[in-house]
Amino acid sequence: MKRLWLVLSGAAYFGGFCAVSLAGCGPVEATSSDELEQVAGAVSSNDFDVDFSGCREFAGIGSVPKVNARPLVPERFALAPAGDPNSAVIVVRVSDCSGAAVDGHKAKAARVSQIGISLTGAGTDPSANINNYTLWYATDLGLLHAKLTGAGVDADVDQGIAFQLSPNSCTTGNLKVGASPPHGPAFTACGTTTASTGSPGPFAATWWQDTTAGTVAMSTTFPAIRFGASQMTLTTPAGSALANLIGGTTLTFPFLDSYNTFATAHMTVRQQ
Repeated sequence: MKRLWLVLSGAAYFGGFCAVSLAGCGPVEATSSDELEQVAGAVSSNDFDVDFSGCREFAGIGSVPKVNARPLVPERFALAPAGDPNSAVIVVRVSDCSGAAVDGHKAKAARVSQIGISLTGAGTDPSANINNYTLWYATDLGLLHAKLTGAGVDADVDQGIAFQLSPNSCTTGNLKVGASPPHGPAFTACGTTTASTGSPGPFAATWWQDTTAGTVAMSTTFPAIRFGASQMTLTTPAGSALANLIGGTTLTFPFLDSYNTFATAHMTVRQQ
């Protein structure tokens, strides 16, 4: 945890960076009449909570050309510095949880993929360790997708979100994650991981998105998260929106490359 704070602090990489962690609707998967009723009622209220349990995740922080990132983020948000004036900070996160209880409903297994640009300064959440602007969000849980889109968030349903942790997950290591949402860019990240042996600690992340209904803040608190290590390389097809952002088809994560585990996390989704 101490290493993470050094990485995310202004002194380590970012100067003043002190707060570092789509489009359309896909089909909603429901396997029972109760689930169908839950999804149908998901748009009845905009604000909601989610309790995650039994989770593991990959989190990577790297840099992209600022000239590519700036048009994707509303002008009122300041981009977090990335060590030089020509770069911005990108965050890629893929999580796999054995349980996700959406607005008090029965917990179900869920995976989430998030890609965003890190923010700093006015208009962000001062209580969070990291603030990011959401570019692409996907989940394989239909109810979570319905609640997010009901709140105005651009989110995709992606039943193919990958999170494979085994000796043969990919040719370059033991962890493979990725997503191929119907409206967002496809990507795969492969590499090796080292589980953390240190003590877990608290963390908080807020992901923002401006919508037609107003600004939405997706804030997650992690009471005790373990930050391990990974060495991952992301690939995305040439010409994809992600390739256009990073200025190529591959991306590494020099600022933070981490395989994490946490027993619980609580997310609030609120229109501002």
